[in-house]
Amino acid sequence: MNYTPEKLVSVSRYRNYFPPLEKDAQTEVLVRMAELTDEERDFCDKGNYRHMAQILTSIALYEVLQKRGIIQIPF
Repeated sequence: MNYTPEKLVSVSRYRNYFPPLEKDAQTEVLVRMAELTDEERDFCDKGNYRHMAQILTSIALYEVLQKRGIIQIPF
């Protein structure tokens, strides 16, 4: 499987949340996803592509939106 951030986003349940983001936020998410893919490479290509797409996309979106002040931790 090809673990490119763009492909992961396109098959994730978060694909509808990605296009409305500002272009620089989209770039930040894709960069963070590339980092996460590299960090989690031991778990990739074990028949869990769609599962990893959900996890990596959600983590990257959350981190970028939190850093930009768009979402807040509720505690």
